[in-house]
Amino acid sequence: MMFDECGHEVNIEAGAEFGKGKGIKIGNRSGIGIGARVESPVSIGDNVLMGPDVLILTRNHRFSRLDIPMIEQGMTDPKAVTIGNDVWIGTRAIILPGVSIGDGAIVGAGAVVRESIPPLAIAIGNPAVVVDYRKSKTATPNVV
Repeated sequence: MMFDECGHEVNIEAGAEFGKGKGIKIGNRSGIGIGARVESPVSIGDNVLMGPDVLILTRNHRFSRLDIPMIEQGMTDPKAVTIGNDVWIGTRAIILPGVSIGDGAIVGAGAVVRESIPPLAIAIGNPAVVVDYRKSKTATPNVV
């Protein structure tokens, strides 16, 4: 098995990258889109839709020192990303280190997510901001 944990009916599209898969957990019926790049550690819940070219990043370049070039400062320690259940991440969205995306949330295409997104939120833009929440539509009972 490539991932630390992998559910059933998982779909990995062509060109998706995730290194050796160590530190990655993916739930049932979830998918990684065409050309996506997923760094570890990351936990992806059940029933997650991920569009093409999504980036999930868990590290960044260090840049705090001014006495040496940034290229020589190395990388930060990884910060885990958590994606809940029933989440839709649109094409070319970028999820930055340490972010959590709540159950039922939607991240719009091209969004840059640098702060956690609450459950059922719809977030778009750069930086991503919550613009609305998914609302429950309850079925009207049949009356005979």
